[in-house]
Amino acid sequence: MIERKIYHDGLFVVTRCTGKITAKELVASQYWMVENFGTGIRPGFSQIFDALLADVDAITEDDIHRVAQINIHHAKERGSFSMAILAAKPFPLALARLHKLLSSAASIRVEIFSEEDAACQWLGIQPPAESGERGD
Repeated sequence: MIERKIYHDGLFVVTRCTGKITAKELVASQYWMVENFGTGIRPGFSQIFDALLADVDAITEDDIHRVAQINIHHAKERGSFSMAILAAKPFPLALARLHKLLSSAASIRVEIFSEEDAACQWLGIQPPAESGERGD
C-alpha cells in the first residue's frame, strides 16, 4: 500500500509504502503527485519516499524507468524538487540508486537514507507533527 500526506502548506510530501508494492501502485502514486502539483503541492517542494517497510520484489528496473519517464515528461511544469528515499534492504536500495541516477534528467535531487531523521535534516525540514496537518 502507498499512502501520501501533504504538510507545511504543500512544501513537504511524505509517501509511505508498506506491504507488497506493485508497479501499478507505483505508477499511480507518481500520477497522484503530478495531479496534485500546483493545487496541494507547491513548487520547490521536498518529499520523503519511505520504502523501509515495503516489499518491492514485484518492482522491476523497467518500472523505475517508467517512473523516470513520467518525471521527465512533467519536469518543465513542475520544476526541481528534492526527494529523500528511505531504503535499507538490498533490492530497494538498488531500485533507489537507479531512481537517483535517472532523476537528474528531471531536475530531481535525490539522496538515499536509512533513517527519517537524517532524511529530514538533508531536506532542511522538521518532521511533521501529525496533528493539525493535512493528509491526503
